Amino acid sequence: MIFISAHADTNYKNVSLRIDGDDYVGLLDNYVGVFAAMKAFFSGEIDFVYVRMELTPDEEIDMRGAQEVAKEVSREDLVIVIDVTGTPTEKDFVIEKCRSERVRNFLKETLKEFSYDIYEDCPDPVANMDETDVYKHRTKYYFFLGLPCRGGDYNFSDTRCRIRSVDEVSKALIEICKNYKKFCSSPAEV
Repeated sequence: MIFISAHADTNYKNVSLRIDGDDYVGLLDNYVGVFAAMKAFFSGEIDFVYVRMELTPDEEIDMRGAQEVAKEVSREDLVIVIDVTGTPTEKDFVIEKCRSERVRNFLKETLKEFSYDIYEDCPDPVANMDETDVYKHRTKYYFFLGLPCRGGDYNFSDTRCRIRSVDEVSKALIEICKNYKKFCSSPAEV
């Protein structure tokens, strides 16, 4: 089973958004993550027999939503956390906290047509705590799929996210889901 988890709460009481050229600009945490997940959801290209998409509450407080979802995650499930990242990149998106060699190999094969950086750790200079810190205690197979934001601290101020990044993360989710059977048939890690 694939669990796609995007926190749907925010630090903000008032939210702003505008389009400036090729960027969304505003208080984007985690609106762009939810938007990318919903674009994948409404594509009609995901087989939800083995995919579960969760928009979780309370990430900004105590990650209670992820804790509830994690109760149903098994050791062999693949968990994808979608959120904003401050990791500097010129690529369309960033994969962080991808510690499993099996997952890295699967992603490299599945996403070979995409422009992204991949890390075993979390180089985000703004924050390194997120929902993967809940799920990693339940499964060996997880990663953080980050939408790069620039121009400030995405927790407290307007930042910029390329419109293309949202579109590419949505497409990447679809490809991962379509190719999940390849992941299931790859050798398991011990």
